[in-house]
Amino acid sequence: MQQKKFRKEHGLFVVEGVKPVQELLNSPLKVEAVYVTESLDFTDAVSISEKELNRISGLKTANQVLATAEIPLSKSVDWNKTIVLFLDGINDPGNLGTIIRTAKWFGVTDIICSSDCVDAYDRKVVQSTMGALFHVNVVYASLPEMMAEAMENGFTTIGTNMESKSIYETEKPNKTALIIGSESHGMRESVSSLCNMVCSIPNFESEQKVESLNAGIATAIMLSELNRKTNN
Repeated sequence: MQQKKFRKEHGLFVVEGVKPVQELLNSPLKVEAVYVTESLDFTDAVSISEKELNRISGLKTANQVLATAEIPLSKSVDWNKTIVLFLDGINDPGNLGTIIRTAKWFGVTDIICSSDCVDAYDRKVVQSTMGALFHVNVVYASLPEMMAEAMENGFTTIGTNMESKSIYETEKPNKTALIIGSESHGMRESVSSLCNMVCSIPNFESEQKVESLNAGIATAIMLSELNRKTNN
């Protein structure tokens, strides 16, 4: 289950660690099995030795408990929400995990990924989300097609780059489809050309400019500002 082809073949993914597994057990997802060392007490869990847990774990140091669960089928996007998140080519597992966790924090439950985004059920992504993955709807689809559907449902598509008008100077639409581009190349042309507007996060450092913000950090700033404008 540590490899995508086997996750796809069996329809299962792995969750490790006490808190993530507890979050999994409190989520709507179907849990197949839970394996724990003798030092822990989980209901209906299979007790195994630390040596056995280390053998099946994907971590350098196994974390007392490991569970397998069914990968949920993607649901239809809820176009009644005020913010939907689009991800264009996010390929770093840590970034995707952080983005999913951040999205859940800001109440965004529909995340639409381009087909070349990293697998949301990759071990590193799962660990980075700290359980948020179990409560959001992740859809892999054509971004241009889904952006068109979003606009048909009254959404304004907002892209991000470094050269455009500041998000702090932009009026917040009633319904926003926020697009975050890849870590190295930003939005691709087929996606940016469909944006109703493009915003930037201004750089306040006058002496030395960094190249760009991490995709996860950029998502957090954009969602924070969009939510602030909604609630003011």
